[in-house]
Amino acid sequence: MEMTIIVVVLVVLALSGLLGFGICDEWDRRTLFTLGRFTKIVGPGLYFYIPLLQSIKHKIDMRIVTYTVPLQKGLTKDNIPVEVDAIVFYRVNNVKLAVLSVDDYHAATQLSVRSSIRDMVGKSSLDELLSERDKIGDIILQHVAEFVSQWGVLIIGIEIKDVIVSKELEDAISREAAAEREKRARLKLAEAEELSVDFIINAADKYRNNPTALQLRSMNMLYEMCMEGKATTIFIPIADSGNGMPSIIGVEGIKNLIDRDKDQRSP
Repeated sequence: MEMTIIVVVLVVLALSGLLGFGICDEWDRRTLFTLGRFTKIVGPGLYFYIPLLQSIKHKIDMRIVTYTVPLQKGLTKDNIPVEVDAIVFYRVNNVKLAVLSVDDYHAATQLSVRSSIRDMVGKSSLDELLSERDKIGDIILQHVAEFVSQWGVLIIGIEIKDVIVSKELEDAISREAAAEREKRARLKLAEAEELSVDFIINAADKYRNNPTALQLRSMNMLYEMCMEGKATTIFIPIADSGNGMPSIIGVEGIKNLIDRDKDQRSP
């Protein structure tokens, strides 16, 4: 009953112009000043104030702000010009500090982030910027978060979206990566060739000490060539050559033998 009476009195005073009132949204906070002095933070809901003595100065949005950082140009530690693109997420976590400590906490926070990104570009090499974006983003976050906390601002995250280099340098980086891959491929081929030679040498040692095994291998090779159906060389079993392998005579060699035999028989 008493609360109802108080509300009715306040409404009457507000309608008569002796008492000001307003409504604060759930995501907003407002600051109430009395004779120029900070009095309190007004939360969500209906609020009243005395127009001649009190005033509402600021309206602070407590939601997360997404700030797209403009391209920041700079020179890396190895003197390569780059442009860095980033996104920052921040919000107010102390309304009083955000109002009393800085003129515009949005502008101050954004300028601080841009300055920190340029500073980090100058302290990093190009390879670090390209391969360690998450790590660099965390370092910038720690540096900026400590600085802007005095303004009642909380940095939630900083994401490095892209690191842009000139087209000529991009082509050079691509060629370097291709050369590195070619180098690894050649090393692998050399290792495979070395391993193959070792196995061949071991097999040769075994064949040298076992002529029967070599003869069986030669017969297997002859069988494989016959199965191919494309052999251009004929194996003719003649006198043992001493190494377990059948002698090889080409088609032209056979023709010469036949002609020689004809010459010997002719009178």
